[in-house]
Formats: sequence, C-alpha cells, structure tokens
Amino acid sequence: MIPTLFGVTVVSFVIMQLAPGDPLLAQLDSGGSAGQSSQTREAFLLQKRDLNLDKPLVLNFNDFRNFSTPVRAAAHFLGLTQTQMAAELGELAAGPKTSEGRERLAFLESLPITDFDHRLKEPAQRESLAATTLAYVRVYCEDIGSHGVPAAIEVIESDATLSDRIGAIRSLGSMVAEPFRYTFSRTALASEAPLVETTWSAWWEQAQSKFQPLDEDRQKVLRQRLDGLAAEPDRQKLFDALETFDRDDTPFFIGVLKDRAAPLSERAIAAMFLVLYDGRPLKTEVPLDATPEQVAQVSQNWLTHYEARKAEYHPTTAEKLWHVVADTQYAHMVWRLATFNFGRSALKTREPVSEKLWKAFVISAPLMLMAELVIYLVAVPLGIICAVEHGKPLDRLISLGLFLLYSIPAFVAGMLFLLYFCYGDYLKIFPVDRLHSDGADRLSAIPYAIDYLWHAFLPVICLSLFSLAGIAMYSRSAMLDVIHQDYVRTARAKGLSAWVVIVKHVVRNGLIPIITLFASFLPAMLGGSVVVEYLFNIQGLGMLSFVSIELKDIPTVMALVYVDAIVVLASFLLSDLLYVLVDPRISFAGRGSQS
Repeated sequence: MIPTLFGVTVVSFVIMQLAPGDPLLAQLDSGGSAGQSSQTREAFLLQKRDLNLDKPLVLNFNDFRNFSTPVRAAAHFLGLTQTQMAAELGELAAGPKTSEGRERLAFLESLPITDFDHRLKEPAQRESLAATTLAYVRVYCEDIGSHGVPAAIEVIESDATLSDRIGAIRSLGSMVAEPFRYTFSRTALASEAPLVETTWSAWWEQAQSKFQPLDEDRQKVLRQRLDGLAAEPDRQKLFDALETFDRDDTPFFIGVLKDRAAPLSERAIAAMFLVLYDGRPLKTEVPLDATPEQVAQVSQNWLTHYEARKAEYHPTTAEKLWHVVADTQYAHMVWRLATFNFGRSALKTREPVSEKLWKAFVISAPLMLMAELVIYLVAVPLGIICAVEHGKPLDRLISLGLFLLYSIPAFVAGMLFLLYFCYGDYLKIFPVDRLHSDGADRLSAIPYAIDYLWHAFLPVICLSLFSLAGIAMYSRSAMLDVIHQDYVRTARAKGLSAWVVIVKHVVRNGLIPIITLFASFLPAMLGGSVVVEYLFNIQGLGMLSFVSIELKDIPTVMALVYVDAIVVLASFLLSDLLYVLVDPRISFAGRGSQS
C-alpha cells in the first residue's frame, strides 16, 4: 500500500507540472496585453504560496544564492510606468553605458521572454515589450518569494531614488502574499500570538492619537462582556455580539491583545474585534506616483514585517542544508498529502481545504456505510436464494427484479423517490432534503437518531440500488459455481442438512469473488454520491465535488481526488483482510513460512 501511495504522489506531481503555467503570462499575447481572468492576481499568488509552486521542483539551492543584483534591477523596473519602461528599453537597446545598466540588461535577458533580443531592437515593438517585461519581472519576484525579501529591504533602507524604493515596495508585494497576520486561526494557536501582536502594535503606534482613553467604568463593563464572550462556543453568535460594541472600545481590546498573560481565547476575540472595526489597516502597496511621505510610511510597515520574521529570512547553515531537499515542490506536496494539509480554497472564503473536506466527510461517511450494509445484507441473501432455487419461479422472479434495478440510474431513482414519496400529489412520508429537521439539535439522542434515519432513508436506498442489483447477480453466479463442486456433493452425501451445507460450505467459498467486488463498489459509490447528494441537497463529499468543479476550486478538487485514491487503496486492503476471515486456507503468514 505504501509503494502505491508513493506512486500516486509521483503521478500527481508529474500531472501538476504538465498543467498550464502562470495565468498572467498565459494571457499575454504577442501585443503584450493581458486579458481578463476570473481569478484575481492576489488569489492566484495566495494559492501559489499555499501549494509552494514558487519553490524548485526537487532540489532547492536558493538559500545559497545572492539575489541582491537581480532584485535591485527588478525594483528599478517595477518603479517605472509602461511609458518609462519603453524609454528605458530604448536606452538599453542602444547599449548600456554604466555597470548598473549592464546589470539591468543582463537581468532582462535572463527572463524567459520570447524573442526578447529581436523585439528590443525593433522600436515599434518596445511599447508591447514593456508590458510583457513588467509582467515577467513581477512573476520573477513571485517565484523567488522570501529569498528576495532581504535584498528588497536593502533597497528600501538605502539612499536609492524614490522610484527605486517604490519598485522595491511593489516587488515585496509580489514576494510576500500576506505580510501581516491580523487574526488567529479558527482554533487559536499560541505560535500565532507574536505575529498578531506585532501587527496590531505597529498599527497602534500610528493610530493611538486618534482614540480617547476609556474611563474605569467602561473598562469594567467591557471586561465583564469579554468574559462572557470567551465562553461562547458558537462563532456566529460571537461575531453578532462583537457588532454590539463600539469602535471607541479599541484601546481596551488593544490592551487585551498585548497582554501576554491573558488567555489565548480572549486575545483571539480582541483580534476579531480589531479586524471587524479597523479592517486590515497596515498599507503594503503604493502607487507609482506616491509621495515621499507615503513611501516612508509603507516602508516602515515592511520593516516591521521584516524584523518580526528576520529568523525566517536568514536561516542557519543547518536549515539551509535541510531546505535543499525539504523546501521543494515535491517535498511539500508529499508532506501535505501525508498530513492532509491541502492548503486553502481558491474561493473568496479562503477556507482551509482540510476543514471543508472533514465537514463533508462526516456527512457522507455514515450514508456510504449504511448503503454498504444494505447492499451486502440484502444482495448476498438474494443471491443465495436464487442459487438454491435455480431455475425455479422464485429465482426467475428475483432475477427479473434485479435486472430492473440494475437498469435504473441513481438520478432517475432519486427523482422518482422525490416525486412519489416527498412532494407532489402522492405520498409525502419522507423529507425533501438535508439530513435533519429544523431544530433537531435540541432533540435527545434517540429522537435525533430517528430523525436522521428518516431523512437518510431515501438517499441510502438510492446509493444502494445499482450496486445491490450487481452484487446480488454476482452472488448468484458465485454460489452456483460452488454448489456444483465435488466437496458440496460429498457434504450432502454425509447426511448434513441443507442449511449446514449452504452456510458452511457454499456461502464461505462463494463469498471470495463477492469480497473482491467490494474494492470496486465502494469507490464507485463516491461517484454516485454526487448525483444523490445534489438531488437531496446533502452537503457531503458528492456535493462538495460538484460545487468545487463548477467553481474551479482546484485545491479542493485535488484533495477530493486524493481522498478517492485513499478510499480505493483502503478498499483493497479491507478486501485482503476479509479474505482471511472468510477462507481459513488464505493466510498472510503462509508465504513467509514457506520461504
């Protein structure tokens, strides 16, 4: 199983590398213009960072490289308008006369721009080449990521021109997707506290003069309310309660966030309040025509970010050596698969994919288990009856019914069930959608279970019908093969009862091919759940698959494919284990003892 999983990671990695590249570059036509994309550049960059697509493939020596020269050149170009860039290209085409000019030309020539030398010499193409070049410079900054941050910070702190400092800030915006952490994760972690505290402390230094100090009475009221909020488990109710506060209460919550002795839950609530009323106030971008004051303020914000994460940007020698093999696309992919960390959704919610997957899994798993139980508890006895009554009216009647069930697709059965048993002019004995009634969470255990089974009955039947008919027919054929074996006739000749012969000799040997089918029907049920969950509005893995494909949520789709592969391998493993239980002649220790 482990070698198979390793093979899955290799195949997945190869497929990812064959996928189309950067959408910004893909949209650039020969004229140098960019088309429109359904995914913002910021969302793409966040996804790129989440999946570590800015890392080298299998070996990473970037920690040992010096990016000062190319980053200086990139900062220079990103501080220019397209018109200024075209003029700069004209000067470079005439031959750079300074060492800086030669460095900048060498940097542009190192970028994978199609026909760069030819287009540089053609004055008519320089305007379009300027747009193309700026896009490639931006992608270069994205690709080197954190490795280029120290060099960009050097430009900001140096006596460079205002244009170059603006370009350095813009390059940092491409290198770092989310420079500041404003809130804690859904489950707050102590390791997040220093970054969140640093972010809001930097903002408070700039904004403190705009707020009046709170009197003692107001602080006591806020303290009592905060104690109540800390015990609130419902996140939505917590947000609703925070909306009843006032922005003037900011000094109190800043104090709570900066109090390292305060409980982590209270500091997390304080961060939620600040985001709710102040948003994400630290600016990290400037326009090309920014004033020196704007550049100085944003530069200070980037310096705050850099100081808080200095250890990350200057790893030790041991960490650099480890990064050679561990900080690569393949290593990160294997680690994500091993830890079920699939990054964040490509949708606006940016919800962690693992959380979405788990929420859907706990809904779909009980349905699939119940469907599997129904299939085998009904199909195998029907197959036995057909085999025992072979050629008789009962066998023909059951076989006819099974063929009819086999020919009905799940979506047709689902629509018929909804029409005849849920609404319309027929029987209305089952609910139309979902798996619980409104207010079911207030019921005790037994009524809650009854309500769940009432809602799940039709979806489970829909999931079962097709596989049930197939397993029953396979069971019939397998039992017929066994019934005519010599050892069965010998058992009957010994005077054993028909019941003992069927159960002890026929069923156990006939189940072996049926168990083999288990490995294929369980994964197939995942595919069938897409239609069934859509029809009954069940927010499980099937519905998640449908929505993710429709909205092009690639990280979630990749995670679902990986889970499907895990289910297939687990099915094969479970089948092997069931072989041993059904047939004592099969043993995993047999091969080793013979050798």
